[in-house]
Amino acid sequence: MQIIRMNANLGPDSSEKRLRFGCGFLFGAFVAFLIGLRELEAFTGTFWTVVIGVAFIFGYCAMRQGDEFWHDLSQWFRWW
Repeated sequence: MQIIRMNANLGPDSSEKRLRFGCGFLFGAFVAFLIGLRELEAFTGTFWTVVIGVAFIFGYCAMRQGDEFWHDLSQWFRWW
């Protein structure tokens, strides 16, 4: 009889990483857009660059940290 062991240290597969990045990217773009709407008067090229930059940062952090990123983010928003 062959015993199959599940390794608890296995990282997420590529589809989960893409999903994490996509969710983080969309949420980061949404947050940056809302803050930009509140703070800026005109939609310049700089505004869109910042929105995309923040979206990539959120996406990368969500992909690397997973649920820990979302937990930390929810704690930060609760404080804010």
